[in-house]
Amino acid sequence: MLSRPEVYGRLRDGFAGVLFDFFQGQHYKGKVGVHLGTGDQLLLDPQGTPIPTGKVGKEGRPVVVYGRHGLDTTPEVLDGVLAKHPAKPGSVTLKPEWFFFPASYPWPNPARIEAVAQYTRTPIAVVEGPVPATLENSDFLRWHVRQFLWARGKADGPGRILVRRVKDGLKEGAATELASIDSTLPAARLGEALDAAWLAYMKERPFTARGYHENPHGRWMRGVKDQMIGEDESIRRQAVAGTLLPPGRKAGEKAPY
Repeated sequence: MLSRPEVYGRLRDGFAGVLFDFFQGQHYKGKVGVHLGTGDQLLLDPQGTPIPTGKVGKEGRPVVVYGRHGLDTTPEVLDGVLAKHPAKPGSVTLKPEWFFFPASYPWPNPARIEAVAQYTRTPIAVVEGPVPATLENSDFLRWHVRQFLWARGKADGPGRILVRRVKDGLKEGAATELASIDSTLPAARLGEALDAAWLAYMKERPFTARGYHENPHGRWMRGVKDQMIGEDESIRRQAVAGTLLPPGRKAGEKAPY
């Protein structure tokens, strides 16, 4: 949430981020004995095995939780993990279905995609019709997958990607639909259209500090409220100027597809 480039740079270059759902949390609770709370993280090796912090808990069990209730993910900690598990960019062939938010859950339903989008302040991309071959391209996915929360829409009908946003925090009268993109476009044009839709969202993305300084449960963040608002304002200015880079990209970097 707050700027820590020395941490986020390492996470961007050496790790793949995964949002755990309720059932994944239950799975790992059985493995490590704890359920992740707000601000907690697990670091997993390529086989999905939790990477221990090197500390031992009260019951003599290795501690595997990082973050708020575990070991802080400092640059030194991340460097140590990367030394043992060096990144191998491009070594895995990505599949679009890995990133589709489940259309439904068995009870209990932990969260709908709209609730997650509101929490993460991320636009939603719904793939309708046949899944385009372009999304089967790992390079294309790596370039665009972190811009959106992805969902699978109706499988019949024309191929398109609907980009939308939730209502929370929007100006009154602002549309939730951002773009309807022909998914059969050539890769370069499809990528440009996705970038334009993401940038349109970022120009009006809700400020996170609003919820924290109005919500009684967010009082502990009030000391850094001005910093949070300042960062959000900087992001919005860059978006309006067209200079804001999507997650994971570097200035001057060209699309790999």
